[in-house]
Amino acid sequence: MQKTMCCSLAFALQASATSVVPLPELTGLYKVGTSVLELVDSSRTDPFAPTVQSRDLVISLFYPTESEAECNLALQFPPLTAAYIDGVYNDANASAERILTQSCLNSPLSHPELPLLLFGPGLGNSRTFYSAELEEMASHGWNIVSVDHPYDTGVIEYPDGHAVYAKDSVVTNGTADDYLQVRVADMKFVLDALSDPSTVSQIPGLDATVSLPTDKVGAFGHSFGGATSLQLLLNDTRFAVGANHDGILFGSVIEEGTDSPFVLFGTSPRMEDDTWTTAWENLRGFKRQYGVNGTEHGAFTDFPIIRDVLGADSPPLLDNGLGTIAGKRIIDIEIAYMNALFGRFLKNEGGELLDGEGSEDWPEVSLVGEN
Repeated sequence: MQKTMCCSLAFALQASATSVVPLPELTGLYKVGTSVLELVDSSRTDPFAPTVQSRDLVISLFYPTESEAECNLALQFPPLTAAYIDGVYNDANASAERILTQSCLNSPLSHPELPLLLFGPGLGNSRTFYSAELEEMASHGWNIVSVDHPYDTGVIEYPDGHAVYAKDSVVTNGTADDYLQVRVADMKFVLDALSDPSTVSQIPGLDATVSLPTDKVGAFGHSFGGATSLQLLLNDTRFAVGANHDGILFGSVIEEGTDSPFVLFGTSPRMEDDTWTTAWENLRGFKRQYGVNGTEHGAFTDFPIIRDVLGADSPPLLDNGLGTIAGKRIIDIEIAYMNALFGRFLKNEGGELLDGEGSEDWPEVSLVGEN
């Protein structure tokens, strides 16, 4: 199992101080660090790669840090990813190159005892599309790992600076089940790797003697990443609790169900989706379903907050599919409900919001179903 850490990838601040556009300051108790790892699963051949090669993943980590060292804030998007985004949105201002996170690049992970959460992006989306949400979540006391899935993601940029792009032929020839099974295997491999001292020792601030709590973790994601999270609860008991942010469901779990706690979180009113209806009946443990007014599918990415911080510089195309909700507001909503869910089942604390306590603070959110 080969693993290398990002040391020189251009995630560090490159733009001039006058041109960067910072994301909002974090609201949790913790300062946040971030780092990037490349993880190669030598036991699997990548079924989507154009040549025979091992499955080669990239992950980002967001975590509480207490370092007193100088904080070099990370840019949200490395250069090839930023160029890809600017091309998609026809942005002549190269705005994606200027978005600055509130996370300290390669600052040490200070609290390895905190629970792990694994996050999956939507089909075609980069893990970097969710950094604002995940760094804010980490500031509330979570160690978070977001995972890119090569060749179903538009672009993945590796620590050495090269990138791979989704191929139209792969997207055309692959089925949802193909992608789901590979994603499930990817997430399980990442969790295995985080149990391996040789991986842990590459995380800033840790060494091979440190053990992360990989026996009981949370899984959540947007769209196809959320569908993957539910399937993981069925396939691997280490994934103990999960949530889906507005994703159509796939896989055997729809019919087989699970006893693990799960939350469905989506647009309101939600499009007609038989997969949610069928799966809901087969969720045998704690369950909640919520709708969020003012959202469209893209609202569960970082693009609403990027749109808002760019202001007049935001390219018009960026607003497509996001809804009317403010970017900071949707992140605050996500964090409130995810903190409640994972806090109850991984920290044995809190969770009152899931029972309606304090729900008046979030009038955009409606409870659609509960067990």
